[in-house]
Amino acid sequence: MPVKEDILTGHSVQEIAESVANTLDADIILYNGPIMRNVDDILIEACDNRHKRDNVLLILVTDGGNADAGYRISRCLQDNYKRFIFFASGFCKSAGTLVALGAHELVMSRHGELGPVDAQMLKKDEIANFQSGLTVISALSALKSETFKAFEEYFIRLVRNSGGSISMKSAAKIATNLASGSFFPLYQQIDPLHLGEATRAMSIASQYGRRLIEIGQNIDPELYQALLSGYPSHGFVIDYREATNLFTHVRRPSQDECDLIRCLGLPALTPQPSPDDV
Repeated sequence: MPVKEDILTGHSVQEIAESVANTLDADIILYNGPIMRNVDDILIEACDNRHKRDNVLLILVTDGGNADAGYRISRCLQDNYKRFIFFASGFCKSAGTLVALGAHELVMSRHGELGPVDAQMLKKDEIANFQSGLTVISALSALKSETFKAFEEYFIRLVRNSGGSISMKSAAKIATNLASGSFFPLYQQIDPLHLGEATRAMSIASQYGRRLIEIGQNIDPELYQALLSGYPSHGFVIDYREATNLFTHVRRPSQDECDLIRCLGLPALTPQPSPDDV
């Protein structure tokens, strides 16, 4: 198979990668694919067998995946290298952002995007379809908010329109019955076990993130809370400008790093159907 060459620089991808590695004194790892329990073992073995330099540059492109695996990957790089540099060259979401929390430095290209660290869990009664744990919790929160609004509206109208013939106590009781009656069918659809699983999944992501931050020291623990629950959707784009409001050490890639990503092509930008090996 011919060696891929960058048409702009005339250098091969190996030559560009070597230049980046020498500049950073770092091993370079590229992974494109879901973060699962087996990928973490592959990376741990790669660190054991190919560890040559003091630092590491991880280029990660992923839709996300398992929080346990993401934690193990990030912890492995923290334990094996003096400095862990995370390169968000393209699409990197969910558990991918969790991995980034362990890095000492974040590099983001113009194509790079992270996302909230809201754990993924199986949808109720489905085998291979995932949803954000935050979706379940947000749905309950919205339902509670709407129930209270309904109670408030009923109560105010009863007191105002009765001309004093209905006491505050009676108005509150009637408003409670009306509001609960309106939303009771929706509350009946809530599975307490599923809600508990969502809460537990979010707690796991929170605990893993806080442990990684202790070593990476690249994000304030209070700002980390925003990554857990401060964004309206799982797919919300956290680009370079947004990342600078969250992380302490964030930079644009050097020219060599840009050349490397351009030469690598789609595997360094978007998740591919067939994951690359670490």
